[in-house]
Amino acid sequence: MNLYRSSGGQDLTHFVVPAADTSIGSRTGGTSAELAAGFTLALSASTSAYGELGRLWALGGAARVGSTMQGSLGLKVRW
Repeated sequence: MNLYRSSGGQDLTHFVVPAADTSIGSRTGGTSAELAAGFTLALSASTSAYGELGRLWALGGAARVGSTMQGSLGLKVRW
């Protein structure tokens, strides 16, 4: 389980073309929580398999960062 907190502020982008110019601002900062579980399975002295399954929830703030269920699988070989 992880809790992520990013500080607030503002990003500003300024576009300039011969006919006009404009600025676009967006607020930053927010809180997210992550819950994940994983495993490592030793297949031999030099080979193991691993995996993880987790999700990220946006808890509040201007930048709402979240995800659906995500996972990973892998194989580690030492030689």
